[in-house]
Amino acid sequence: MLPNLFYIICFSVSIFASFINMTFAFIMIIIVVINHQCRTITNLMMCNTAAATTIYSILRLFSAAYGLQEDWFYNQPACTFRAYCYVMVCMIVTSSYALQSISRLFFAVLYKHKYLLSCRIHWFIIIINYLISMLGPIPPIFIGNGYVFEPESRLCLATTKVFYSSMLAVTIAYIIPISIVITVYGIILYHARQSTRRIVASTRNNSVQAIANNSIKPNFKREMQLMKNISILVGIHLCAGIPYLILVLWHVIQKQSPPEPFYLLALIAISICFAIKMIILFFMNKEVKNVAINYLRNLGRF
Repeated sequence: MLPNLFYIICFSVSIFASFINMTFAFIMIIIVVINHQCRTITNLMMCNTAAATTIYSILRLFSAAYGLQEDWFYNQPACTFRAYCYVMVCMIVTSSYALQSISRLFFAVLYKHKYLLSCRIHWFIIIINYLISMLGPIPPIFIGNGYVFEPESRLCLATTKVFYSSMLAVTIAYIIPISIVITVYGIILYHARQSTRRIVASTRNNSVQAIANNSIKPNFKREMQLMKNISILVGIHLCAGIPYLILVLWHVIQKQSPPEPFYLLALIAISICFAIKMIILFFMNKEVKNVAINYLRNLGRF
């Protein structure tokens, strides 16, 4: 049995990460709601991610509160329901990033189909995402010990000790969303490269060097900036789910159980990565970031 101090430290880190998540999510949502110029479809999708992350953080706070109680082993009410909610919320958060990538695909590649650029379509895919996320985590309920209380982590979840339920959870909440993100951004990058090559070919045929200087460089810069943003977000996304996935595979490949700290640390890694990703999303959104900075400067004048 691990010392209680280990759980105090880990759950404290989880609580801190949850407050970071909620703080940045709250700031982004308030700025978009208050400022009319920030009410864009891009910011709508970002607010969807912020709202989903807030729900995740609230759920983590409840889990940490139960895990820090002295009677943590016996006082775990509605454990199956909380485990289901945890997988559901993880699926909503990760798939919200997939929705952001799909939205960018609409504007970057499928822009000729005007109906795909409407706010109504984006609200529709957000609602569909929530419905799918509610239905996706249901099957593990019917698997024996699919959602249980795990003493090693002091959490109710799809334990990695049961391969079928944990693998199903990691597939719907991690592998599928991140595969969509990578595929969609790959299509966008391919389209950007093809557009750049068409501009180069057109410029050479017309022998107009000035057009090349004005057209190719901005496209190249946007392409490199897009690749940079994709690499950062996908990298953090991978870091979030890999520890849990390793635990799932460990129980299949290795005959002996993994060290006890790994159970909780794999889940704490998700909270930390979500917090880091929320901070990066905030600073990547220059429009929202500038509004927040200007507001802070105005406060400093008083």
